Amino acid sequence: MKKIVPVILAGGIGERFWPLSRSSQPKQLLPLISSRTMVEETFARTRGIASKEISPLVITSSRTASRMKALLSKRWKYDLIVEPEGKNTAPALALAAAWIEARHGESIMVALPADHLIRPQAAYMNALRYACELAEKQNHLIVFAVAPTRPETGYGYLLLDKVKGEKNGVRWHRVSRFIEKPDLATAVRYCRNTFYRWNSGMFVWKTSVLLEEIRRHLPQLAAQVHKAAKGRFSRKALSRFYASAEKESIDYGIMERSDRVSAVAGAFFWDDIGSWEAMSRIHRADATGTTAVGKHIFNQDCSGSIVVNHSSLAVAAIGCHDMVLVATDDAILAVSRPLLPDLKKYISAMKSSGELPSGLF
Repeated sequence: MKKIVPVILAGGIGERFWPLSRSSQPKQLLPLISSRTMVEETFARTRGIASKEISPLVITSSRTASRMKALLSKRWKYDLIVEPEGKNTAPALALAAAWIEARHGESIMVALPADHLIRPQAAYMNALRYACELAEKQNHLIVFAVAPTRPETGYGYLLLDKVKGEKNGVRWHRVSRFIEKPDLATAVRYCRNTFYRWNSGMFVWKTSVLLEEIRRHLPQLAAQVHKAAKGRFSRKALSRFYASAEKESIDYGIMERSDRVSAVAGAFFWDDIGSWEAMSRIHRADATGTTAVGKHIFNQDCSGSIVVNHSSLAVAAIGCHDMVLVATDDAILAVSRPLLPDLKKYISAMKSSGELPSGLF
């Protein structure tokens, strides 16, 4: 098999985890699901799949790079691309594929966002190995399809075709359709049909195949990547690339347009740790449906709430119903739980109000 190179996408801020996550300390550098940070959890999942003497390639932002280096350099070997500005996933992954080919030749590329919860590791590795095998033999773009555990309206879905193969409990399907975030009634219907799966946002492909699809569907981006490669991916070449590239997601730009997309569906649990709502799925709720995470928390006569304390303060939550209360040493968030999907809108309003210090964001 060709060399396998993991690519870890760790460039976002994670505003929906404000006030804990912010530009100086984004969520991938936070220990949200265990004692390890999210990016370290992702690194751990690359063990056993990366080829010998191959280091994962991390893509992160200029705001985060110094903290990322300080964290990872203590324990991990890695290569790094620093984005001067975020342009979504299509430019980042196209650039990564060209960088890998320049460094390692044609390879199998495993693209992993740094904000996922995946368990158990053994079942996930079965799916990952099968995906790498299919990517090499079939010349397909492989996405990981996940059985929904709830009618989630915040995720994209995949409509799978009939099973084309199976190995170690992992099924291979062609993808019939990508579906954007549905309304609740549609999501409930999808949960009842085994051919509808969550789109996990994890991908496997040969670098050459992705670059072929970039040239086919996003020719301007392909030309920009070629220029960056000719410039040997220098800081100047990367600055020019990111200044000229249009914002585009890999789903919209490539996956929904390509005629060679397949999916692997394994028996592992997956969740996107996208907002404070995820705390209620990671940590156990009490009899009233309230989840408390952190030390020195007192909650009484609450129901359906999430209370998180990452501060040196004591937090008392009394009579909170369907609320989210988050405390850090310099900020407190109190928001109605149904409004969590709109948190980014409220953060934008906070920034423009001038009432809060800019360093909080």
